Amino acid sequence: MAILIVEDNPTNGLILRHLMSKAGCSEIVVCDDPAKALRACETQDFDLMMVDHMLPGMTGLQFVRIVRDFEQYRETPIVMVTADTSSALREEAQEAGVNTFLTKPIEALGFTQMMSRLIAGCTHSTARSA
Repeated sequence: MAILIVEDNPTNGLILRHLMSKAGCSEIVVCDDPAKALRACETQDFDLMMVDHMLPGMTGLQFVRIVRDFEQYRETPIVMVTADTSSALREEAQEAGVNTFLTKPIEALGFTQMMSRLIAGCTHSTARSA
């Protein structure tokens, strides 16, 4: 399973990469710049994306809206990583195409449970379409 993490904070990127690898993901790309991440989306296929809300150059919401215009990413699960728990942000993010949220600070148990659900869903979807 190929995972894209878009996170500008190096420490958070390392934590997310580590938690992803513990969840069984081995193909993980971390981009600290959303423009680089968009270029990666043009050349690689990702099965899941984790996108920080606050990024340099554009917000996570702007990134998600652009990615959802790519044909291959219209159904790809996208997790928004944010410390903002406001219902307004969550509503706007869901309208943009975010599937679920990971609230900072990230708790390992909650992360593992969320990833287990997402990975099972991706595997199940892949199995059905094959």
